[in-house]
Amino acid sequence: MTNRRMFKQMKLKSIILKSVLLWVIAGVYLFASQVQASLMITPTRVVLDERNRTADVTLLNTTTTTNVYRIQWQQKAQTAQGGYIDLETHTDADHIASDMLRHSPRKVTIGPGKYQRIKLRLRLPADLPDGEYRSHLLMKVVDTGVTTDGVVSEGKGAKLMLIPRLSFSIPIMVRKGQNNSTTGIASLELNTQEDKPKLMVDVTHQGDFSSYGILTVYMKANDSSPVEKIGEAHNIALFRETALRKASIPLQIDQVPAGAVVQVVYDGDDEYEGQQLGTAAFTYEP
Repeated sequence: MTNRRMFKQMKLKSIILKSVLLWVIAGVYLFASQVQASLMITPTRVVLDERNRTADVTLLNTTTTTNVYRIQWQQKAQTAQGGYIDLETHTDADHIASDMLRHSPRKVTIGPGKYQRIKLRLRLPADLPDGEYRSHLLMKVVDTGVTTDGVVSEGKGAKLMLIPRLSFSIPIMVRKGQNNSTTGIASLELNTQEDKPKLMVDVTHQGDFSSYGILTVYMKANDSSPVEKIGEAHNIALFRETALRKASIPLQIDQVPAGAVVQVVYDGDDEYEGQQLGTAAFTYEP
């Protein structure tokens, strides 16, 4: 075999391998999006305290297969972008809640379209210092009910079957004492670099208790125009460890006119409903 022919064959194998890898990556993203929608959890956050020591979390299987979930605790810290990082080790300073929480069952099998309730119970230590404690309740998929039965391999080629086993988690908070936290909006910046403008909002937080609410953007284009809502972002939480939360709010208009007054209001939700947690405004001058 000539060197030229060998080179062509190696190049062809490289192209085939790259194509397979691209299909695998696309398949992973597809399965991930499907699994993310395969489990409905309600509520998506739980607050327990001295008066409310029990709660239920409902898991609804929206797939066509029977799924098995292991229920366990996970410790996480919030980032400034609103995401989480796992805490491999933790100390008392991390205010972990799982040591005083009990949950049952610890493993559930949920059929297609069926649901299962996870019961939570708080055992509040008498000498617990005031403040907010948090752990994340993790629903880990250990069996999706999908098997390799019926997958036929023809010829010498290999058959690839991806069986996703993702996890879902929600924050569980334990509170004791009076809420001493304050929040505010530190800065606003309009980003016009994309097709639709976005408002970049910095929300600040101080204290031992978390906040939770909705950021709503209003605009008054000129003196004679009415105030209109042009954007909002839900589920904006700042936990005890989060001094600054950065939020990006897509706006529902193509552009903000020069001279328009833009206001952002951070309204409380759930247990903070009816409270205004922060507000700020600016006049847009491009």
